Amino acid sequence: MELILTTSNIVSALSLIILFMSLWLMMKIYKNMNGRLYGGIWWSSFLLLLIFTFSEGALAYYVWVDRLALVQNEVGAAMLCSAIFTLVVIYAGLRTTKDLKQINISKHYLDKIMHSMGSYLVVTDPKLKIQKVNKAICQELGMSQKELIGQHLNCIFRDNDLSDLADNHSEQTEVFIESKNGDKISVLLSKEPICNEREEVYGFVFQAFINHQKEIQHLYSFFRSILNNSNFAIVATDTFGVITGMNPAVERYFGYKEEEVLNQISPNLFHSDECIEEFISENNIDYPEPNFSVFTEMVDNGQPISKEMIMRKRDGTLFPALITVNAIKNQGETTGYFEIIADISEKREAEEALKKANAELKDFAHIVSHDLKAPLRAIGTLASWLRDDYAEQLDSEGQEQFNLLMGRVTRMEGLINGILEYSKVGRKNNEAAESEDIKEIIAEVADAIVPQDKIDLVLETSMPSIAIDRTRAQQIFQNIISNAVKYMDKEKGEIKIACHKENGFWTFSVADNGPGIEKQYFDKIFQIFQTLKPRDEYESTGVGLAIVKKSVELYGGEVWLDSDIDLGTTFYFTLPEN
Repeated sequence: MELILTTSNIVSALSLIILFMSLWLMMKIYKNMNGRLYGGIWWSSFLLLLIFTFSEGALAYYVWVDRLALVQNEVGAAMLCSAIFTLVVIYAGLRTTKDLKQINISKHYLDKIMHSMGSYLVVTDPKLKIQKVNKAICQELGMSQKELIGQHLNCIFRDNDLSDLADNHSEQTEVFIESKNGDKISVLLSKEPICNEREEVYGFVFQAFINHQKEIQHLYSFFRSILNNSNFAIVATDTFGVITGMNPAVERYFGYKEEEVLNQISPNLFHSDECIEEFISENNIDYPEPNFSVFTEMVDNGQPISKEMIMRKRDGTLFPALITVNAIKNQGETTGYFEIIADISEKREAEEALKKANAELKDFAHIVSHDLKAPLRAIGTLASWLRDDYAEQLDSEGQEQFNLLMGRVTRMEGLINGILEYSKVGRKNNEAAESEDIKEIIAEVADAIVPQDKIDLVLETSMPSIAIDRTRAQQIFQNIISNAVKYMDKEKGEIKIACHKENGFWTFSVADNGPGIEKQYFDKIFQIFQTLKPRDEYESTGVGLAIVKKSVELYGGEVWLDSDIDLGTTFYFTLPEN
């Protein structure tokens, strides 16, 4: 036996090269397709290629010389078959690669569509294990795709019975999505099975939409509950003033049943003609006759009406009310109006009672001024005469008693003056307050009551100008500064005044280095006639800080203090910027 190198040997070698190239191509195709497509073509081509190629290889490498012709024929046949199947595999590979590219493009498009959808999308296998999710549901849940893929569907739709979802029927059901932080959202869940040509289910597509209808129903119930329980009467109308809705308070206010009110014209039902004419006159509205437009002209121009008016009940009785009218807008267009009505009868009664009390207080002040101060002055004058006329006949004890009497008269007069000043604080000044320079007011007070040789008064910051009654501003600073001067126990006293602006208010501070005040007396000192030192030791009416508190609160401000024993006291108070 002899091995001969012939043309057939060369052809066989080329055949082996083609074999390995075919194997490489087929393996690449198989790998790209994950073994799922064209499996039959791959295996049949592979087996036939092996058979024919190894047949020709065996005949080509180990041949008997005397069988050369036969060998060449068999080699040719083998080569031909091998080449044919190799071409088949190459063609299949080219087609598969083209199809694969098209599939990848389609997959890319589907992914783009899936992630751009505003609704929530989930793809599962037949056992409801999550295979894909879109960005919308990840954002809603606060979870990543990696956290969700591979989990059961109930990790999204918790506390819901999902047992009926694993069938091949399309359906829609209401469920709840629960986010990572526990928030729940009602959604409508649609399910579509993914089936092959034999109607076998190999997955599901779930699409969830926020249940806006339920949210709207919830909001409607919420606002309906507010309306039904409101103490204010609320009436809704269309753009022509025809009443379209009301709450139960309307019946309590006016005595009308709902069926009596609906489709009626609002002004004609609740307002008298005199009331409408008065409203027209006050607001300079030019209309030939009173109608609903009287109330809506300003509202349509962006000025909601809020006004006290006299309303008319079903039985014809009248009552005072505060009404507020607003427009109902839809995309900038007025579609109707709603009117909120508050019965202010009790408020009016309280105002009348307060007005009467103020008048009585004013009368009392006059009584105190004339009927008490006059005899008090007479007592003081008489005591002074007696002391002067009988000075030589009085011993030291008698002189001391007369001095004590004169002191008591002076103190009583101071108390009366304090009461008068305190009573004036609460009276309203109908004139608009002018802007007052606080620095100038402090300077006037300091010149009058601060002994410059014993106490230094320092302004640590610049002082503003505020719209305030000048007399009241003087009372505030005078009473606080005079307290610091009166009780100063240091050889060299110091008063520091500063201010800063915060949240629309000026906060002032008046600090001294006096004896300080114990914390238990912080509230007591602002009460009228309260003093911390005996009146015989320090002449005080106990009215000054009460006036400060009342004056500051009259402007909507606050007053408080901070103090350390032996170190001093700081009074703080606020006044509005405007």
